[in-house]
Amino acid sequence: MQKNKDYEFICNAKEKYPQLSHASNIITKYNSTLTAEEERALTILIPEYAKYLGKMLDLTTYDKKSIEMKVDYLNNYYNFMHTEKLDKAFSSQGKFRPTILEEFLFLIFRNFVEEIKKESDEQDVLDSGAVKAYSNIYFKAKNLTDFIKSPEIGVNEKDQDYAIYRTFDISVNNADPMQIRIPAIAIEAKTYIDKTMLDSIIATAEKIKSGNPHTRFIAVAERYDVSLSVDPAYSRIDQIYVLRKSMRKSEWIDVDKNVVWRMFNESLTHLKRPWSDIRTRIEEDGVII
Repeated sequence: MQKNKDYEFICNAKEKYPQLSHASNIITKYNSTLTAEEERALTILIPEYAKYLGKMLDLTTYDKKSIEMKVDYLNNYYNFMHTEKLDKAFSSQGKFRPTILEEFLFLIFRNFVEEIKKESDEQDVLDSGAVKAYSNIYFKAKNLTDFIKSPEIGVNEKDQDYAIYRTFDISVNNADPMQIRIPAIAIEAKTYIDKTMLDSIIATAEKIKSGNPHTRFIAVAERYDVSLSVDPAYSRIDQIYVLRKSMRKSEWIDVDKNVVWRMFNESLTHLKRPWSDIRTRIEEDGVII
Protein backbone atom coordinates (compact mmCIF):
# COMPACT_ATOMS: atom_id res chain seq x y z
CA MET A 1 0.00 0.00 0.00
CA GLN A 2 1.11 3.53 -0.77
CA LYS A 3 1.73 5.82 2.20
CA ASN A 4 -0.21 9.07 2.37
CA LYS A 5 -0.72 12.02 4.70
CA ASP A 6 -3.41 10.23 6.73
CA TYR A 7 -1.13 7.28 7.40
CA GLU A 8 1.75 9.61 8.29
CA PHE A 9 -0.52 11.49 10.73
CA ILE A 10 -1.40 8.20 12.45
CA CYS A 11 2.28 7.24 12.70
CA ASN A 12 3.22 10.63 14.16
CA ALA A 13 0.39 10.44 16.69
CA LYS A 14 1.49 6.94 17.70
CA GLU A 15 5.07 8.14 18.18
CA LYS A 16 3.87 10.92 20.48
CA TYR A 17 1.36 8.72 22.31
CA PRO A 18 2.56 5.09 22.44
CA GLN A 19 -0.67 4.22 24.28
CA LEU A 20 -2.69 4.51 21.04
CA SER A 21 -3.39 0.80 20.73
CA HIS A 22 -5.79 1.03 17.77
CA ALA A 23 -3.32 3.19 15.86
CA SER A 24 -0.64 0.61 16.60
CA ASN A 25 -2.92 -2.14 15.28
CA ILE A 26 -3.55 -0.24 12.05
CA ILE A 27 0.16 0.45 11.54
CA THR A 28 1.06 -3.19 12.17
CA LYS A 29 -1.52 -4.42 9.68
CA TYR A 30 -0.48 -1.77 7.16
CA ASN A 31 3.08 -3.13 7.21
CA SER A 32 2.12 -6.81 7.04
CA THR A 33 1.11 -9.06 4.16
CA LEU A 34 -2.55 -8.31 3.47
CA THR A 35 -5.33 -10.14 1.72
CA ALA A 36 -7.23 -8.22 -0.95
CA GLU A 37 -10.13 -7.75 1.50
CA GLU A 38 -7.82 -6.43 4.24
CA GLU A 39 -6.11 -4.01 1.85
CA ARG A 40 -9.48 -2.68 0.70
CA ALA A 41 -10.59 -2.28 4.32
CA LEU A 42 -7.48 -0.33 5.33
CA THR A 43 -7.67 1.89 2.26
CA ILE A 44 -11.19 2.91 3.26
CA LEU A 45 -10.56 2.98 7.00
CA ILE A 46 -7.31 4.96 7.35
CA PRO A 47 -8.74 8.36 6.23
CA GLU A 48 -11.75 7.90 8.52
CA TYR A 49 -9.59 6.88 11.49
CA ALA A 50 -7.17 9.78 10.93
CA LYS A 51 -10.14 12.19 10.99
CA TYR A 52 -11.50 10.54 14.16
CA LEU A 53 -8.15 10.55 15.94
CA GLY A 54 -7.45 14.17 14.99
CA LYS A 55 -10.75 15.32 16.49
CA MET A 56 -10.13 13.32 19.67
CA LEU A 57 -6.65 14.76 20.16
CA ASP A 58 -7.81 18.31 19.45
CA LEU A 59 -10.14 18.23 22.46
CA THR A 60 -8.03 19.20 25.46
CA THR A 61 -10.71 19.56 28.14
CA TYR A 62 -12.56 16.90 30.09
CA ASP A 63 -15.81 18.50 31.16
CA LYS A 64 -19.12 16.78 30.40
CA LYS A 65 -19.57 18.52 27.06
CA SER A 66 -16.10 17.45 25.90
CA ILE A 67 -16.64 13.84 26.96
CA GLU A 68 -19.99 13.80 25.14
CA MET A 69 -18.29 15.13 22.00
CA LYS A 70 -15.72 12.35 22.22
CA VAL A 71 -18.53 9.80 22.47
CA ASP A 72 -20.07 11.31 19.32
CA TYR A 73 -16.74 10.90 17.51
CA LEU A 74 -16.48 7.32 18.77
CA ASN A 75 -19.98 6.46 17.57
CA ASN A 76 -19.29 7.96 14.15
CA TYR A 77 -16.18 5.79 13.83
CA TYR A 78 -17.92 2.65 15.09
CA ASN A 79 -20.90 3.26 12.78
CA PHE A 80 -18.64 3.81 9.77
CA MET A 81 -16.90 0.49 10.41
CA HIS A 82 -20.23 -1.25 11.01
CA THR A 83 -21.85 0.14 7.86
CA GLU A 84 -18.87 -0.70 5.67
CA LYS A 85 -18.42 -4.08 7.44
CA LEU A 86 -14.74 -3.24 7.89
CA ASP A 87 -14.38 -4.88 11.31
CA LYS A 88 -15.19 -8.23 9.67
CA ALA A 89 -12.22 -7.91 7.31
CA PHE A 90 -9.75 -8.80 10.07
CA SER A 91 -9.59 -11.93 12.21
CA SER A 92 -10.74 -11.72 15.82
CA GLN A 93 -7.30 -12.95 16.94
CA GLY A 94 -5.82 -9.64 15.78
CA LYS A 95 -7.90 -7.70 18.33
CA PHE A 96 -8.63 -5.07 15.70
CA ARG A 97 -12.06 -3.98 16.93
CA PRO A 98 -11.38 -4.38 20.70
CA THR A 99 -8.49 -1.91 20.51
CA ILE A 100 -10.95 0.86 19.60
CA LEU A 101 -12.45 0.79 23.10
CA GLU A 102 -9.07 0.32 24.80
CA GLU A 103 -7.71 3.36 22.98
CA PHE A 104 -10.87 5.39 23.66
CA LEU A 105 -10.28 4.98 27.41
CA PHE A 106 -6.81 6.47 27.02
CA LEU A 107 -8.18 9.33 24.92
CA ILE A 108 -10.89 10.39 27.40
CA PHE A 109 -8.58 10.26 30.46
CA ARG A 110 -5.52 11.70 28.65
CA ASN A 111 -6.07 15.37 29.45
CA PHE A 112 -6.79 14.72 33.12
CA VAL A 113 -3.64 12.61 33.52
CA GLU A 114 -1.50 15.19 31.71
CA GLU A 115 -2.88 17.94 33.97
CA ILE A 116 -2.07 15.95 37.12
CA LYS A 117 1.44 15.22 35.86
CA LYS A 118 2.10 18.92 35.19
CA GLU A 119 1.09 19.75 38.76
CA SER A 120 3.36 17.08 40.26
CA ASP A 121 7.03 17.40 41.19
CA GLU A 122 7.50 13.75 40.15
CA GLN A 123 5.98 13.72 36.68
CA ASP A 124 7.69 10.51 35.56
CA VAL A 125 6.07 8.20 38.11
CA LEU A 126 2.47 8.61 36.89
CA ASP A 127 1.31 7.17 33.60
CA SER A 128 -1.72 5.69 31.86
CA GLY A 129 -2.51 3.10 29.23
CA ALA A 130 -2.39 -0.68 28.93
CA VAL A 131 -0.11 -2.11 31.59
CA LYS A 132 1.01 -5.19 33.50
CA ALA A 133 -0.35 -4.19 36.90
CA TYR A 134 1.06 -5.38 40.21
CA SER A 135 -0.98 -7.94 42.15
CA ASN A 136 1.45 -9.31 44.75
CA ILE A 137 5.07 -10.11 45.60
CA TYR A 138 6.47 -13.42 46.78
CA PHE A 139 9.80 -14.60 48.15
CA LYS A 140 11.84 -17.28 46.45
CA ALA A 141 15.01 -19.19 47.30
CA LYS A 142 16.73 -22.36 46.10
CA ASN A 143 16.85 -23.84 49.60
CA LEU A 144 16.78 -22.90 53.29
CA THR A 145 20.35 -21.61 53.28
CA ASP A 146 19.58 -19.40 50.29
CA PHE A 147 16.40 -18.25 52.00
CA ILE A 148 18.42 -17.13 55.06
CA LYS A 149 21.34 -15.56 53.22
CA SER A 150 20.01 -14.14 49.97
CA PRO A 151 16.28 -14.45 49.36
CA GLU A 152 14.90 -12.96 46.18
CA ILE A 153 11.52 -11.47 45.40
CA GLY A 154 9.21 -12.21 42.54
CA VAL A 155 6.30 -10.13 41.29
CA ASN A 156 2.96 -11.35 39.98
CA GLU A 157 1.27 -9.06 37.49
CA LYS A 158 -2.02 -8.95 35.61
CA ASP A 159 -2.58 -7.40 32.18
CA GLN A 160 -4.93 -4.43 32.29
CA ASP A 161 -6.49 -2.96 29.16
CA TYR A 162 -6.28 0.51 30.68
CA ALA A 163 -4.99 1.88 33.96
CA ILE A 164 -3.88 5.10 35.58
CA TYR A 165 -0.91 3.91 37.55
CA ARG A 166 2.25 4.84 39.40
CA THR A 167 5.61 3.10 38.98
CA PHE A 168 7.56 2.05 42.09
CA ASP A 169 11.05 0.62 42.53
CA ILE A 170 11.30 -2.18 45.12
CA SER A 171 14.23 -4.31 46.25
CA VAL A 172 15.29 -6.67 49.02
CA ASN A 173 18.74 -7.19 50.55
CA ASN A 174 20.21 -4.36 48.44
CA ALA A 175 19.51 -6.25 45.21
CA ASP A 176 18.90 -4.39 41.98
CA PRO A 177 15.48 -2.74 42.19
CA MET A 178 12.49 -4.11 40.33
CA GLN A 179 9.78 -1.90 38.89
CA ILE A 180 6.15 -2.48 39.78
CA ARG A 181 3.14 -0.56 38.53
CA ILE A 182 0.34 0.09 41.03
CA PRO A 183 -2.98 1.19 39.46
CA ALA A 184 -5.22 3.83 41.01
CA ILE A 185 -7.78 2.99 38.32
CA ALA A 186 -7.77 -0.40 36.58
CA ILE A 187 -10.13 -1.13 33.69
CA GLU A 188 -11.01 -4.28 31.79
CA ALA A 189 -12.34 -3.29 28.34
CA LYS A 190 -14.47 -5.81 26.45
CA THR A 191 -16.58 -5.87 23.31
CA TYR A 192 -19.01 -7.95 25.36
CA ILE A 193 -18.92 -9.83 28.67
CA ASP A 194 -20.14 -13.42 28.88
CA LYS A 195 -20.07 -15.69 31.93
CA THR A 196 -16.53 -16.98 31.27
CA MET A 197 -15.21 -13.43 30.83
CA LEU A 198 -17.02 -12.29 33.97
CA ASP A 199 -15.41 -15.07 36.02
CA SER A 200 -11.99 -14.03 34.69
CA ILE A 201 -12.64 -10.35 35.49
CA ILE A 202 -13.77 -11.25 39.02
CA ALA A 203 -10.56 -13.23 39.58
CA THR A 204 -8.43 -10.35 38.28
CA ALA A 205 -10.25 -7.86 40.49
CA GLU A 206 -9.48 -10.01 43.54
CA LYS A 207 -5.77 -10.13 42.69
CA ILE A 208 -5.39 -6.45 41.78
CA LYS A 209 -7.24 -5.20 44.85
CA SER A 210 -5.32 -7.51 47.16
CA GLY A 211 -2.18 -5.68 45.98
CA ASN A 212 -3.75 -2.24 46.41
CA PRO A 213 -7.17 -1.99 48.11
CA HIS A 214 -7.43 1.65 47.00
CA THR A 215 -7.53 0.69 43.33
CA ARG A 216 -10.88 1.31 41.68
CA PHE A 217 -11.39 -1.78 39.53
CA ILE A 218 -14.05 -1.56 36.84
CA ALA A 219 -15.12 -3.30 33.65
CA VAL A 220 -16.29 -1.44 30.55
CA ALA A 221 -18.11 -3.38 27.85
CA GLU A 222 -20.20 -2.56 24.82
CA ARG A 223 -22.65 -5.32 25.68
CA TYR A 224 -23.39 -7.72 28.54
CA ASP A 225 -24.26 -11.38 27.94
CA VAL A 226 -24.48 -12.96 31.39
CA SER A 227 -27.53 -14.53 33.00
CA LEU A 228 -29.43 -11.93 34.99
CA SER A 229 -29.44 -14.34 37.93
CA VAL A 230 -25.66 -13.79 38.33
CA ASP A 231 -24.97 -10.80 40.58
CA PRO A 232 -21.40 -9.40 40.34
CA ALA A 233 -22.07 -7.24 43.41
CA TYR A 234 -20.63 -10.06 45.52
CA SER A 235 -17.25 -9.69 43.80
CA ARG A 236 -14.52 -7.08 44.24
CA ILE A 237 -15.40 -5.42 40.94
CA ASP A 238 -16.37 -1.85 41.81
CA GLN A 239 -18.62 -1.37 38.77
CA ILE A 240 -19.47 -2.73 35.32
CA TYR A 241 -20.47 -0.15 32.71
CA VAL A 242 -22.41 -1.43 29.68
CA LEU A 243 -21.86 1.29 27.10
CA ARG A 244 -24.58 0.29 24.64
CA LYS A 245 -27.04 -0.53 27.47
CA SER A 246 -27.83 -3.82 25.76
CA MET A 247 -27.31 -7.55 25.76
CA ARG A 248 -25.00 -9.10 23.19
CA LYS A 249 -27.65 -10.10 20.65
CA SER A 250 -29.51 -6.80 20.70
CA GLU A 251 -29.86 -4.58 17.66
CA TRP A 252 -27.15 -2.05 16.85
CA ILE A 253 -27.29 0.76 19.43
CA ASP A 254 -24.96 3.73 19.84
CA VAL A 255 -22.61 4.00 22.82
CA ASP A 256 -24.55 5.92 25.46
CA LYS A 257 -23.10 9.31 26.45
CA ASN A 258 -24.56 9.17 29.94
CA VAL A 259 -22.94 5.81 30.70
CA VAL A 260 -19.53 7.04 29.52
CA TRP A 261 -19.84 10.26 31.51
CA ARG A 262 -20.88 8.35 34.64
CA MET A 263 -17.90 6.01 34.27
CA PHE A 264 -15.52 8.92 33.73
CA ASN A 265 -16.97 11.11 36.49
CA GLU A 266 -17.08 8.32 39.07
CA SER A 267 -13.47 7.45 38.25
CA LEU A 268 -12.38 11.06 38.78
CA THR A 269 -14.35 11.20 42.03
CA HIS A 270 -12.38 8.20 43.25
CA LEU A 271 -9.06 9.73 42.20
CA LYS A 272 -9.78 13.03 43.92
CA ARG A 273 -11.25 11.75 47.20
CA PRO A 274 -9.21 10.83 50.30
CA TRP A 275 -8.26 7.13 50.35
CA SER A 276 -6.75 6.12 53.69
CA ASP A 277 -7.01 9.58 55.23
CA ILE A 278 -9.72 8.52 57.67
CA ARG A 279 -9.92 11.85 59.52
CA THR A 280 -10.55 13.85 56.34
CA ARG A 281 -13.14 11.34 55.12
CA ILE A 282 -15.04 11.55 58.40
CA GLU A 283 -14.89 15.35 58.51
CA GLU A 284 -15.84 15.86 54.85
CA ASP A 285 -18.29 13.04 54.19
CA GLY A 286 -18.98 11.31 57.48
CA VAL A 287 -18.09 7.94 55.92
CA ILE A 288 -14.99 5.80 56.29
CA ILE A 289 -15.01 3.24 53.44
